Amino acid sequence: MTDTVFGALAIPAGLIALYYMYRCYRIKARPFWNHWQTATSFAGSMLTLGAVVIAVIATPVLLWVSQSPASLLSLLGGFMAIGIALEGIGLSFHHKDLSAADHEGAASHYIQRSTFGKTYLLRNGLMGLNFLAAIGLSLWASESLASLMLWTVLLGSIVITALIGRALFYVLVVPTTMPGAFFWKNKGFEQHARDIGLADMPQVGVAPLH
Repeated sequence: MTDTVFGALAIPAGLIALYYMYRCYRIKARPFWNHWQTATSFAGSMLTLGAVVIAVIATPVLLWVSQSPASLLSLLGGFMAIGIALEGIGLSFHHKDLSAADHEGAASHYIQRSTFGKTYLLRNGLMGLNFLAAIGLSLWASESLASLMLWTVLLGSIVITALIGRALFYVLVVPTTMPGAFFWKNKGFEQHARDIGLADMPQVGVAPLH
């Protein structure tokens, strides 16, 4: 009974924590992530990566006790597809809004699509493939070894896609959307700003090398 109560409390606690994180990112001074796409990104990641973790843990256990994981994987695949769709919708509107803006977030988005364009397209392409694969495997997967192998490939692809997305954010977006004063005397950032053209923006506080 106690485990059931704690389990029930974990759900609202997780949702409250998710909302708290979302509100932390809605900062007007950081226009790149001051967008409702942050909410769809958090919610989508929760559903997608949460389902991946459950699949990775539960599948070996079910196989160990000689039970088929097919029905569980089919259910989890639905959550993966919903999560990917949520994140994709948010990213689509985020791209549209930043492409029409003229603040530092728009500059970072432009750099993301140009200097890091191949990585950006790879992430988006993998998201589309993962979405289709999750739906396909949920509807038509079987208990065969081939089906389990396809699920393994999908789970790996989802993790790789998530890592690429986070790399784009933490390697590119965070350094290029912080106040320039924070990075003054930081030679690594100064060189990074010059390499990608961010130094051409006076508010960054880094003089370009002319």
